[in-house]
Amino acid sequence: MFRKEPSEIGKRVLKDSPILAALREHDREGIDGIIRLVEGCDEYNRRVALPRALELDQRMEREPEYFDWVIMREACRYRIFSLAIPESLGGMAGKYMVTGMALAVEELCSACGGIGLALAAHSLGVSPLVASGAMAHWETVLREIVEEEKKGNPVVMAYAITEPSAGTDVEEPEFLQVAKIGMEAKKVNGGYLLNGRKCFISGGSEAKYFTVTAATDRRRPLETWTTFLVEREMPGFSTPRVELKMGQRACHAAELNFEDVFVPQSHVLGFEGDGMANGILIIMAASRGPVGAIATGIARGAYQHFLSWTKTVRGGKRPIDQERIQMALADMQALIQESRGLYLAHSLCGDALFRRAFTHPLFKSAFLLPRKLRTSRAYSAFLNSYYGKSMVNAIFRRFIRDEDITDMLSKASLAKFTCADNSMELISRALELMGVNDSPERLWVEKCYRDAKLTQIYEGTNQLNRLVVYNVEIAGTLKIEVPRPFKRGVR
Repeated sequence: MFRKEPSEIGKRVLKDSPILAALREHDREGIDGIIRLVEGCDEYNRRVALPRALELDQRMEREPEYFDWVIMREACRYRIFSLAIPESLGGMAGKYMVTGMALAVEELCSACGGIGLALAAHSLGVSPLVASGAMAHWETVLREIVEEEKKGNPVVMAYAITEPSAGTDVEEPEFLQVAKIGMEAKKVNGGYLLNGRKCFISGGSEAKYFTVTAATDRRRPLETWTTFLVEREMPGFSTPRVELKMGQRACHAAELNFEDVFVPQSHVLGFEGDGMANGILIIMAASRGPVGAIATGIARGAYQHFLSWTKTVRGGKRPIDQERIQMALADMQALIQESRGLYLAHSLCGDALFRRAFTHPLFKSAFLLPRKLRTSRAYSAFLNSYYGKSMVNAIFRRFIRDEDITDMLSKASLAKFTCADNSMELISRALELMGVNDSPERLWVEKCYRDAKLTQIYEGTNQLNRLVVYNVEIAGTLKIEVPRPFKRGVR
């Protein structure tokens, strides 16, 4: 039987990731689907990102509030805004949803960490809608993203947890318990009033929808941490400023301001008080691995520019002909391969976990109902009710065990801090070897250095991620508990 050979990009992916080559022998269709994602990202890089990256980085140093919507509109052609949306809704997230996302992110960030983040941060904003099982919003918000993307109109989401006085603190239960929380969601008739600020929110100035965490009682943040869906047009919401960033400038980091923003009860994702589990820890378990992929992509881009520099004749000689440069290149290859192996270990673990739920006939059967019924007010009201949320929650708990999602969090944190540190080590070595002489390649590597530094900071600092690995793997004090329905009237 004739078997189609993979493209040149596909051959590179399989060579760089032998585990995918092995899996392809058993699941050609699934792995070829991942390869097609990477091929699309490679084409996007050549057409859009690489020609704009340096100029955009320099312009946004001078004009930090400028944003290039061309990079977003062009991404629609490659379905990048649908990477985290289930196939049942027309999205791209299938049986290898986490691995496909991670490899796509590495590819995008090999051209520009900032442009890659601008696109990847959207999927982070989408994730709480999916992870919390907030199906009432799937046929509205997620379907809107998919349908508008097909028309070339990016509908962007952002994820907002960081506060001016609580950054890393909100990402770990022990720290949240004593964190200085500024934002509060006050229970009122029919919903909540949100007051306070969020800061450093990637994509916050462009997003139409936000997944936002807040305490309903600032004195007890751990017990009352709750996740909300906020829409930009809600009265009292504003984005007063964006930051002047050192790196990844193509993606804004915005401040969000909430002044008596009324959020209806229907926009609570999950149950009140379960935000640490389904609003943060489950999201971190899914997203920290792709941050490792961001760092790996930036490192790979720096390596390619450095390699190009080594092959250029300087003073009658090529640097690559020196043994010390040859050994340095081998070390860089090792760092990239180590990083890719770690984030792929996390990604494949995530796919095995989430596939149980999202590809099961019980899950898919919900989409066999006529769309007119799925979008009706009655059906939406049921899904937003205590009983509807409990039903969805029970389905998720059937397939996602506490110990599995906790193991995934540990693998995510390990990949995140190792990949970020490896990236900084590789790029620092490249700059040291290139010296101070100006060259086009050095401009790129300097940009990669500034871009890579951020990967040691966001999604929890590397110090926090080390503590997560310790607390899960050694101390045994950290465990994610997939939220269970609360008894009525009890939190």
